[in-house]
Amino acid sequence: MKAFHSIALVSAWLAVASLLVGCGHQEGDGHDHGREEAHGKDDGHGHGEESPSGASFKEGKGVIVTEETKTILGVAVVDVAERKLPNQIPLTVQVFGEKHHHLLNPEDHAGCDVHGSAFLPDHSATAVKPGQAVELLKDSGGSLGGVVLAVQRALALGESEIIVGVSNATMALKPGEFIPARITLPREDLVPVIPQSALLRTAEGMFVYAVNGEAYFRTAVKIGAEADGWVEIADGLFAGDQVVTKPVETLYLIELRATKGGGHSH
Repeated sequence: MKAFHSIALVSAWLAVASLLVGCGHQEGDGHDHGREEAHGKDDGHGHGEESPSGASFKEGKGVIVTEETKTILGVAVVDVAERKLPNQIPLTVQVFGEKHHHLLNPEDHAGCDVHGSAFLPDHSATAVKPGQAVELLKDSGGSLGGVVLAVQRALALGESEIIVGVSNATMALKPGEFIPARITLPREDLVPVIPQSALLRTAEGMFVYAVNGEAYFRTAVKIGAEADGWVEIADGLFAGDQVVTKPVETLYLIELRATKGGGHSH
């Protein structure tokens, strides 16, 4: 996944490099870096306005791309929708070894011949309860069905331990093995959602590029559940808003070049 992400970033850089040749510097007073014909007026600085290359960034407005460049980049936009998105809680289950001593009574293990534990942040663990189904995902592409046996809350570092039981799995699971898993909780309420491809994950947080007139403005969002290729938006967008689904990383690199690498944006 990291290799794929690196390839995607390199491809995005190449796309930006091909579109942003120079800063669109015009001869004259040495300060007007191209005019934004779509918006007419200059702010007296010319910083971040549309360059002849077809893509630029303007502070307070966002990334501005000509129609021709949109076609070249394959820019795609969708509305923020509302769905009954299931709440999928990812976790990693470690299979118990024979000498593992847990806090459960023996009767809590009825019907299970393999057991494991996982740790979740308290804010996620509050939705987990004994009896809920757990899906353990094997490397082979298959899955095993398990069940939450208990939730040991308020452990150190704000984490809770989830005890999982699996039946008829002694041949499939080995003691000490770490298995990715998920707990899927159905929900009846509609929530705002966007495609996962629209979400920009950075060290500074989660963002989307929202349509802002003729520009695309990087907007901070808080996310909730992720399932079936969709991401719940807990804060930052409303149903009916529009966001870019691709190429999000290319737009981000255009913005970074203007604000940190181009030297001509306030």
